[in-house]
Amino acid sequence: MSRDSDQLLYVISAKKEMPWVSFKEVFNYLYTLKVAPAAGDLNGINYKRFQTVRALDALGHCDFDFSEEGNKVYAAPPVLVRLPCAGFPQAILAGARSPQSIHKLSEACKVIGSHINLHVSEQPNELVFVPVRVAVQAESTEELVMLADSLGISFDKQPGAWSLLHFAASLDDYLATRQWVARPELNLKRKDFDSTSLQFREPQNAATGIRLSKYTNPVRNVPVQFLWKDSLCTQIDGDWGRYVVLKLTGLSVLVYDERRFTMAVPASVPLPRLFERALVLCSGYAATFVPTKSMPRLNQKTSGFNLFRDIPPQIAEMTAARLGQSLLLQSLDINF
Repeated sequence: MSRDSDQLLYVISAKKEMPWVSFKEVFNYLYTLKVAPAAGDLNGINYKRFQTVRALDALGHCDFDFSEEGNKVYAAPPVLVRLPCAGFPQAILAGARSPQSIHKLSEACKVIGSHINLHVSEQPNELVFVPVRVAVQAESTEELVMLADSLGISFDKQPGAWSLLHFAASLDDYLATRQWVARPELNLKRKDFDSTSLQFREPQNAATGIRLSKYTNPVRNVPVQFLWKDSLCTQIDGDWGRYVVLKLTGLSVLVYDERRFTMAVPASVPLPRLFERALVLCSGYAATFVPTKSMPRLNQKTSGFNLFRDIPPQIAEMTAARLGQSLLLQSLDINF
């Protein structure tokens, strides 16, 4: 059965890999067809595309390569990913998907036994082209192994979230890979990251010390970010760069609700990709955006938060520690 929210992934899966330009064309076509008639216009399409890219990557469906060799989108191999939950073992279907994938999984579950539960649920409402969550629950990990084998896909008994966290570099590890060079200020339009507002803003003065600057090439209209230490600089991934500045300013922004097992990350300070994927693979649900006004207890100057559900305390603590953060323990008073 074909679902509207799965159509984008169907196209990527059929192509296996595609140029970024082609991905944009497909997304824009589907958005114009499915969303724009109801919304009335195409306002916000770029942000919706950005949200979708982050979600597809975090859910393990696709890999996005933005490099000098050429921007491309790759469909990940289909796989069952175990969730780090208590009780009966559960796994979600990640990677490439076809219109027949869920039916084939359902039939395979029936062969193993009627006690195998298959649950299909929608992703957060704002993510209209992020595929449905497909989860299975068995009585043992061996049954999940049998299920994966019958479908010809991979399954690891170790929860994917734990594997990713152990593999992911820490903030210090990442910084150790950067090469610093002395160079004059770039002659490009520039904005600096402000750790107080958690936003990029127009430069206020001749900054010294550590600063994260985002430049835009007027020809390619592609942003690039540099971390500066006085006259030395290094090109840096923007997600990592923000957390470097936060660590050096001693500012912690990651909030965790121990009772609801929910983690809140300011939307303007997104996690580095592997960490975001690790959190998403705790539940199989993409992060849910909640505006700051809906969370008055969180006294942070940001437009909103990305909420990650079903996060075990150990994973929340390890994520914060790897990023040079101290976890802020607080009730979030919000239900999904």
